Amino acid sequence: MAPWSASRCFEEDRENGYIALRRTSTPVEYGRSVIRQSLPPIIKLIFIALVFTSGTIIGTHYPTWINIYSRRPALNPISLLPPRLTSPVPALDSSFPFLPPARKEIPNIVHYVYGLDTAHEEDFPYYAYLGMRSALLSLKPERILFHCLKEPRGYWWDQVKEWGLEEEDRQGEGVGIGGLVEVVMTRDPTWVGKNRRPVSSFAHKADILRLEALREYGGIYLDIDTFVLDSFAQNGLLTRDMVLAMEAEPTDWEYGFEDDEMRPKGLCNAIIVARNDSQFLQKWLESYDYFDQDVWADHSVKVPWHLAQSFPTEVTVLSDRAFFWPTWSDDHIDAVYHGNEYDFFSSGQLAYHLWESQMKDYLYDLDPLQVWKKDTSFTRMASAFMASGEKERWQAHLKALETGSR
Repeated sequence: MAPWSASRCFEEDRENGYIALRRTSTPVEYGRSVIRQSLPPIIKLIFIALVFTSGTIIGTHYPTWINIYSRRPALNPISLLPPRLTSPVPALDSSFPFLPPARKEIPNIVHYVYGLDTAHEEDFPYYAYLGMRSALLSLKPERILFHCLKEPRGYWWDQVKEWGLEEEDRQGEGVGIGGLVEVVMTRDPTWVGKNRRPVSSFAHKADILRLEALREYGGIYLDIDTFVLDSFAQNGLLTRDMVLAMEAEPTDWEYGFEDDEMRPKGLCNAIIVARNDSQFLQKWLESYDYFDQDVWADHSVKVPWHLAQSFPTEVTVLSDRAFFWPTWSDDHIDAVYHGNEYDFFSSGQLAYHLWESQMKDYLYDLDPLQVWKKDTSFTRMASAFMASGEKERWQAHLKALETGSR
């Protein structure tokens, strides 16, 4: 047998089932021959399919922040943003005076639950002040009830307490806000329900107190890290019995890429609009008879979604674009707090939840100077609710503190 050289290669003898030598022109052809004959056609197809699928997934979800725009975009292919939720509710036709009058609207009262940790000594943060101011200007509430065990302190809380003059909203229209913020001392729930289930987390205590406040007064509950972008009344929310909005499941490598808008994570309780006699609200409170504090978000997110599916006529469910978009996933957080392409006021959404638990360090360090200097989607939105001369007054306050410390 002739010695092996680069011009020789192996070839399968399919009839005799052994490897035979044959002479070829180049080693490249030898390599191609091995690949062609060692991969049956079905293996080739599987390999091609895997490569194609992997490329599609990577191309769709990386860089992941594009997800904020591409995920269920508007019907108009030119726009990357969702359409407005609804048009303002028209005035009722008075042609039929014999018809019974419509129910009165949900009272335009805003509720906050805050200050349950009586050992907490930090000043009231600027982001919370701005969130309250956004509600003040967008909702034009009759009252703001601030439910707490301990009244906040600090420069920004002093600004809240001093609200009493004519302010201007972002459209330049006068808004009378004198005497709207009322401090309501609340209770400290250590158990809940007829089964006296224990409650120890401040977050779970706040979950219960917000429902109790709405049962007593009715109105609009807002988490302190919520910005209101448009009027709830003009969008018809106050004519309903109960309004909640979906919180979308993230779509990423950790949570999976399935995106079914009718299978949300749940209905988030960070924003609730309700009558005080809402049957849905009462069922929600009764569900706390079986509360388990070891399960973090069941009664605040998952239980209301299950109730909504069981009693769909008792609650109005808005899409995940209404209050809680962008979401708390890393790609959306990056788009809001580091990018500047997402436009909150063009999106049609009514509110935005800041996801304080994910962005606590950033939000607690926030002040008017940072809002003024940084150009992000968040600061563009937040700056719309800054009061006239707010940055200059804050600078004067810092200078006074510096002078006083010398």
